[in-house]
Amino acid sequence: MALHLLPALACSMSSPLVLVEESAPPPSGWVTRRRSPPDEPLELIVAVRQQNVHWLHASLMAASDPSSPATYGRHKSNDEVHALVAPAAADAAAVASYLQTHGLAAKHASPNGDLLSVRLSVRQAEALLSARYYEHVHAVSNTTAHRIVGGYRLPHRVAAAVDFVGPTVRLPSPRKAAPIGVVGRAALWGGEKRAGAPAFGSNVPATLRKLYSVGDAVGKAEGNRMAVTAFLEQYYSEAALRGYWAKYCDGDSLTCGKGGPRLVGDATTGKPGVESMLDIEAITGVAGNISSEFWGFSGRSPDNPSNEPFLKWLAQLSSTPDASVPKVFSSSYGEDEASWSRRAASRLNVEFMKAGSRGISLFYASGDEGANCKHGRFVPEGPGSSPYVTAVGGTTPDAGYPSPGGEAAVGLSSGGFSGYWPLQPWQEGAVKRYLAAAPRLPPASKGYNVSGRAYPDIAAQATNFCVEPFGCGVSGTSCASPTAAGIFALLNDVRLSAGKGTLGFVNPLLYQNAAALNDVTTGASRGCLFESGWPAAAGWDAVTGLGTPNFDRLAKVVLALP
Repeated sequence: MALHLLPALACSMSSPLVLVEESAPPPSGWVTRRRSPPDEPLELIVAVRQQNVHWLHASLMAASDPSSPATYGRHKSNDEVHALVAPAAADAAAVASYLQTHGLAAKHASPNGDLLSVRLSVRQAEALLSARYYEHVHAVSNTTAHRIVGGYRLPHRVAAAVDFVGPTVRLPSPRKAAPIGVVGRAALWGGEKRAGAPAFGSNVPATLRKLYSVGDAVGKAEGNRMAVTAFLEQYYSEAALRGYWAKYCDGDSLTCGKGGPRLVGDATTGKPGVESMLDIEAITGVAGNISSEFWGFSGRSPDNPSNEPFLKWLAQLSSTPDASVPKVFSSSYGEDEASWSRRAASRLNVEFMKAGSRGISLFYASGDEGANCKHGRFVPEGPGSSPYVTAVGGTTPDAGYPSPGGEAAVGLSSGGFSGYWPLQPWQEGAVKRYLAAAPRLPPASKGYNVSGRAYPDIAAQATNFCVEPFGCGVSGTSCASPTAAGIFALLNDVRLSAGKGTLGFVNPLLYQNAAALNDVTTGASRGCLFESGWPAAAGWDAVTGLGTPNFDRLAKVVLALP
């Protein structure tokens, strides 16, 4: 082994340093304080460059396209996925030998070693990456993170062998559910309101199931699982979840969940957070008798070094066997698209493709900033802008609520067009119709890129949720994502009960079957200052996507597929 590593080692030692990633401006709320302590422990995730990504993409699209019945639903096993994209031996050797020069060794964080875990001190990380770490503080969440200021560099051969390393230049900025306005103009523009008792338009299991035509459907298939993710010390409380079920779920006629959720990750239990309890209560409130899981990662914990919680989640997902991995995930995590470098964001796309290829559906809250106007221009948000996830926008009660169709677009719902990724073939027709026919589109001076991947894909209720132990009035697309995810977990159950596979990446299916959703045609997102952003319209729009799920209609669609 040593003889094989010597050429790569010599190359690494003599190569010039290459800038891998530059620092991005910190998200709102983060303040840079001082140099990180040299002995502060870190866990770096090294994303080693993969092979055959184009074949992975082709396989994912073939398994996800209902217009190709010969290949639809033919997902790969985790072993097959990792065998396909495993790093080249030369790239793995270059990374390993460079770590050895610094007295470091890596462990596989994924089955094929395309994600590596390296435990080291700040002092060692600074030498390894030719960088300087600083302490950053997020006062609202009482969180401290150690990140690089000024970017990091690696020898040319090593830089060519990795996609990125983290935690380095990016600070986390998760979605935050907020106790804001109920229905009407206050919710449309994000007016503040404290959580309290249920009021008209309160979103609880009974109203959501009626609104989305779930009726008395519950899970029946053994082994069906769904999960929510939590970051930045958003914890789960069993007492709070049991309290929610006791208040809003009648076990005889309205079953919520299927026992307590399985807990996965380094930060799961503690003082309950609004965000974390909203996610698990919403998904289990909509999808009864389906096993749930709570995947929590904080970025720090007493027994673990500082790390990048989102990468820890991806590594855990990649390493979880097919028999036990949930086939639906809802995440309320997100930030401006450009907070990840294009290099790193491209790698995230591959990780999302790996999940979809295994038959796993990933739902992401689209954001709570409307069109996300900054300095007079609309700024896209991710990971919802990724072409390989399902972005969920938001609605609010309207005339007829909670009957199906009784909802309108809500101003906080983020949407628009990616600045990184092109418009996707499976959505091109729907998006072009919107751009050609929708009234009152924002002026081009807002800087949006109509040739980019358009999002959100769908929507769900995003105002006035009741969350234990906090009360009612909680709003945000953090409400919408777990609600939609729960409905798709029930749709998986329909297929599994019929002896078929899970849905996996659902976007091509949705755009080919838009009539199976509740089209939302009224309302608009927030724009700049007091201006409107994107208007809702017939068909796809940049505030509610294709509309909201109709379980009854979608169940017929998915049952008819191979």
